[in-house]
This record gives sequence, structure tokens and C-alpha cells, in this order.
Amino acid sequence: MNGAQRGKRAALNSFQYWATVMTLELCLLVSVRSQRQSSFSLYLDAQTEVVPWFFALDHTNYARWIPAHLRDITELPTKHPDVARGFNAGNFTIQKTNRVFSAIPINQAHEQNNACIKSGGGAVGLTDNPTALRRWMVAGPEVAALIEEFEDAHQLMGRRDELLHHEQTEGVQNAFRKDVCSLVNVMEKLGNPFEDEGEDLLVLDSKKIADPSAVETVRMAHQIGKQQFLTFTKECLVERTKPIDDTIHRNRLKLFVGSKTKMASKEKQQLKSMKSDVELFSRLHISCQTWRGYQRSPMVEDYDLVPRVTSRHA
Repeated sequence: MNGAQRGKRAALNSFQYWATVMTLELCLLVSVRSQRQSSFSLYLDAQTEVVPWFFALDHTNYARWIPAHLRDITELPTKHPDVARGFNAGNFTIQKTNRVFSAIPINQAHEQNNACIKSGGGAVGLTDNPTALRRWMVAGPEVAALIEEFEDAHQLMGRRDELLHHEQTEGVQNAFRKDVCSLVNVMEKLGNPFEDEGEDLLVLDSKKIADPSAVETVRMAHQIGKQQFLTFTKECLVERTKPIDDTIHRNRLKLFVGSKTKMASKEKQQLKSMKSDVELFSRLHISCQTWRGYQRSPMVEDYDLVPRVTSRHA
């Protein structure tokens, strides 16, 4: 981002918001690219860039453990140089085929292997039967290996010899081109948000003005999260003056989603309903007292009695 764009981002709320959206999208794409191309340095940069947002938006589980993960990675060259060289060579991912841009993380490869081992019903119920569980643990990997060999030899002949990515097809490219054209048409119809010179942050389709607290969140979220990230890393991971499970205070920043209406408890709803019934009963009783034809009749006697059942939300 050049100087003019940085100045525009600081002055205009609309440009600030959409530039932030684009930054987050690029972080996601860089993270995916680092894994698909087995680039360990790119993976480290992508994770470091996204951590402040976990702190800012109160995702405390990720905010606590991803800094620890990054700290372990940065210490690999000095503590475990062999592992660091292996990761830099791309051995932190799995390449199951010869296709380009198709490496996957190790945990994803484990999940795929588990899916091959499990039967149609999965592993549900196996943990309750020790004999069945041992049979599944011993025979499952062998059965999965036999099935994969059979598919490679017969049903999927030549699959491993393909080098193109599975999205390098005419149909996928046409669908992507259609999506891009749709986005361009929307911007031409509703206006390019990056060219908006107004100071207010507007919703594209309805042109409603966003709440000022949400606008302030867009401006300050990354800075707040980054400061929390640096403080947490220094106190819990470097100096270790606080334990890693120390409380991470929530920011509770105002977002664009409206606040949820707090539901009243069942007891409060029943009490409110009873008060409403009492008021209604009093008004009916007063109206009957002023009725000229008021007499002691079976209907009136039943009316004068306290209702046996107080209906809910009557």
C-alpha cells in the first residue's frame, strides 16, 4: 500500500473497512498457499499476521496457543536444527499426488486416513466393545491400504500421473470468471467502495450508515490485538512472569451484528403472565359490578371463583 492509499485509509471509513477486508482475505489466501506449496517461511508469516485478530475479536483459545506454536517454530533452528531443515524443505505437509499446488497439512492427511479406515457407520459403538475396537485398530489400516491399491490399479488408472491442479479445468475457470464478472457488475451498479469519498461507512445495498462504535472497531481492532499479542508473548512466553493459562481479558468490541435480545427466564415469564391475568380479572370484575343486570347466577358464581388454571400468555 502506497502513501496515498495509507492516507486515504486513515481519513475515510469506507476505504478503511474494505482495505481491512482485503487484508484479511489476503492473509487467508497466503495461509492456503503456504500449505499447498509447502512453503514453511510463508506459513510462519501468515500465522503471525493473523494472530492479532484472534486477540482483538476475543477468540481466546487461538489467541493463547497460536503464539506458543509460533514461539516453538522460531526456536527450532537452535534447539532442533534437523527438524527446522526438514520443515524448510517442505516436510511439514503431505503430497499425496503429483499434482501441483496440492500439498495438504499433516493433520488433514490423518483425517483422510481415518475416513478410509472407518466403515460406513464410522467408529460409533466401537469404544463400548473392546474386542471390536481391537479388531478395527488392527485390521482397519490394512483394509484401507488394500482398497487404495485396488482403486489405483483399476478404477483410477493414471490418476497419479496427472500433474495439473484439479481446478485447472474449463468448467471451474468459467465459474470463476462468472463470479468475477458478477462482482464487477455489482460494484458498477452500487458504486465502488474504494472510490467513496464520504466519511460515513455505508452498507452497499441499503446505504444505511454503520454505527459509530462499529466504525471505531474497524479502525482500532488490529492495533488493539497486536498490542495484546506482543504483551502476551513477552509475559507468558519470553519472560514467563505469568503462566500461559493466565486470563486473557476480552475486548468485547462492538461489531456490525446487532445485540441479541436477552430472553427472560421461565419463572419471570410466568410471573408476568399471572400479573397480566390478575389485572384482566380485576377489570372484568369491576365491569360486572356496574352491570345493571348483575345477579347471582351460576355463570356469575363460576366467574367469582378464582380460576383453577392460570393459562400461560393468556
